[in-house]
Amino acid sequence: MLKKLRYLAEYFIILSFYLPLRFMPWQLMRCTARGIGAVMNMLPGLRNLVRANIHAAMPELPPDEVNRIARSSFDHLIWNLLEYFWCIGNDKRIRRCCCVEEKSLELCQKTVREKKQFIFVTPHLGSWEVSGLMTPFYTGLRLAAIAKPVRNPYLNKLLNSGGRETTKGIRIIFSQGAIRASLQALREGWSIGTLIDQNTRLRDGGVFVDFFGLPVPSSTAPAVLQNYCNQKNIPCQIIFACSLRNSENKLVGRAWTLDKPFEEYSSPAEVLQELMKKSEDLIRKNPEQYLWMYRRFQYIPEDATPEQLSRYPWYAKRPGPKFYTKVKNSSSGTSDNGEIGA
Repeated sequence: MLKKLRYLAEYFIILSFYLPLRFMPWQLMRCTARGIGAVMNMLPGLRNLVRANIHAAMPELPPDEVNRIARSSFDHLIWNLLEYFWCIGNDKRIRRCCCVEEKSLELCQKTVREKKQFIFVTPHLGSWEVSGLMTPFYTGLRLAAIAKPVRNPYLNKLLNSGGRETTKGIRIIFSQGAIRASLQALREGWSIGTLIDQNTRLRDGGVFVDFFGLPVPSSTAPAVLQNYCNQKNIPCQIIFACSLRNSENKLVGRAWTLDKPFEEYSSPAEVLQELMKKSEDLIRKNPEQYLWMYRRFQYIPEDATPEQLSRYPWYAKRPGPKFYTKVKNSSSGTSDNGEIGA
């Protein structure tokens, strides 16, 4: 009973911010984002975490540049989040806030005409949430986006089934059991959208790959799904995509194919490494737009070198046996429960 009351209280608090946001003019929404970002930058815990991540990824940067990127990253994070909620279910606002690069749009539309599905892979860079809105809006694709459910059931309904799924062509797949649900969605003609830079335990189908010179665990799910489609003769293609804010404050969606045919990769890990390298290259060019609040460098592999050990941030640790359990049974990239992410 107490938990239900707490969930209701949280729901009404969020609702009191969410509803006014939906009626805000864009400029006021932008100013609100700047204010919240400035407050976040003053919180020691968040500030130290973000700076530690930036330094771990790019130790060559001087302290002043690290601080500048950190301050700006808070601003971009809140700006993108508020703009996403501002745009949900509103075609006019989606058109006002974002667009797709012409070359990328042609790639997507060509694939739609060929009746192929996409496995969209994107990092926590730019506005990954708005990417999910603009994809069906501009390309006509039906997109099943993988997301982690909110523990509060009332908020989960507001933000997911009552929020994202109000946009035509969007469907939410929750991370628990995501592999099975994704396979079913592909069979039904839906494309899949998943985030590439999340910590995934090896027992759940993760592998360590290089990211800014440090080994991090990530999911092989994109390659697993592509393999399945190839085996079942489902026309499908892995696409790396990202929506970055330009100098005119508009989000521009871009898409890239893999560097070579999928069949030429030796393993899911090789596919994943290429996707992570594409992510790193974009982050280096746009560090202010990356989600540095996430504990991306949390797990230290057993074979980390002394130089790598010296670069991991303060929160990093060597994972226990449960991190690796059943890894031999998960070599295909799936876990027993089909979960993506950790």
